[in-house]
Amino acid sequence: MIRFLLIALAFSAPVTFACEFKDVSFSAKFESGSLDNCELNKKGEYVLTFLPEDKPINPSPWYYFSVKSPVAKTIKVVLTFDGFAPRYLPKVSDDQMSWQSIAFDTNEKGMSMSLEVNSKPLYVAAQRPMPNSEYHNWLEKAAQTYSFEPFVIGKSTAGRSLSAFTLSKPENKEWVIFVGRQHPPEVTGAVAMFAFLDEFLADTASNTDFLSRFNVLVVPNINPDGVAEGHWRHGLGHKDLNRDWNVFSQPETSAVKQYLDIITDGGGKIVMGMDFHSTHNNVFYTIPQDENIAPTEMVVTWLSSLQEQTKGVFKVFDKPGTSPGRGVFKQYFADVYHVHGVTYEVGDNEPDEKTRYVAKHAARTLINTLNATPPEAFYIKNNEEKAPNH
Repeated sequence: MIRFLLIALAFSAPVTFACEFKDVSFSAKFESGSLDNCELNKKGEYVLTFLPEDKPINPSPWYYFSVKSPVAKTIKVVLTFDGFAPRYLPKVSDDQMSWQSIAFDTNEKGMSMSLEVNSKPLYVAAQRPMPNSEYHNWLEKAAQTYSFEPFVIGKSTAGRSLSAFTLSKPENKEWVIFVGRQHPPEVTGAVAMFAFLDEFLADTASNTDFLSRFNVLVVPNINPDGVAEGHWRHGLGHKDLNRDWNVFSQPETSAVKQYLDIITDGGGKIVMGMDFHSTHNNVFYTIPQDENIAPTEMVVTWLSSLQEQTKGVFKVFDKPGTSPGRGVFKQYFADVYHVHGVTYEVGDNEPDEKTRYVAKHAARTLINTLNATPPEAFYIKNNEEKAPNH
């Protein structure tokens, strides 16, 4: 077997690799790139290995590499994931902008495909990559359009900025919190968040009722290290951020918590938290109505309205449940603030057009639901908290 030449960059930069064969070369020397080993076996297949950043891990094998050859040819590539099954279906691009699905097969070793290669790099990825720069560009454009000032809420393990923004007025006391990209490969959830925020900002800009009452905190990309490094799940602190909302051992979750503490210490009332993810199918993970949260039926009302708006195109799947002690974002909001936490999950293979359509209606119906909820409804009866006088 012919083994590859390993090229690694410094800790704070994406860890990337390249491997050279006689007439084929592979590389992952770009943001979010991922490739750990490659071999040419006796069958003439190029066997590429992708390893998780940590073990144990909730496996979501990420791969993102390029391949080229000075001579146009068809090659067979086998992707292996340290014994884990593949989750994402391969996409290819010749410009890292436009991506198309490609035929593949699976077996006990992993995933295999045939690639048409030539002197121009062909890129292969688990999902259409969404690098950190895409968040920067979106924030810059949205800030100009809707007149808000992005700020740095904290720093990642590697020192990358955690960008955030608020829509707020000093006289408003009720806060809604949105967080995204805790898990780097979950790109369909990021597509939903961008579409949700675009609609949310457009609607709230013209909806004086909402902005005259509610403040909003948004942290679109809480794991820029994992995104840059092409991680499967974790940040550079070797932990799943969505299992850290209890001990706050990671600087990313700790930065958001510190801001939430500033809100509540200043007399603010957090009324809802939602984070965006991807999984195998569309689902909203919610808090059961019999938990100690208020208002009890608010999320059911919202999702019923969303279903009415999208019926025939989208099936709303509400899956209530709790995860005490696991450090999950939505559970933290239920346990600490006694309000609804929601995990907005988008199916891995959902088309972007459908995802954006649903997210747009999710934003509209949530705004209407929050507007229709009286302030006193966000307080638990007989709780130490006291509802404001109105």
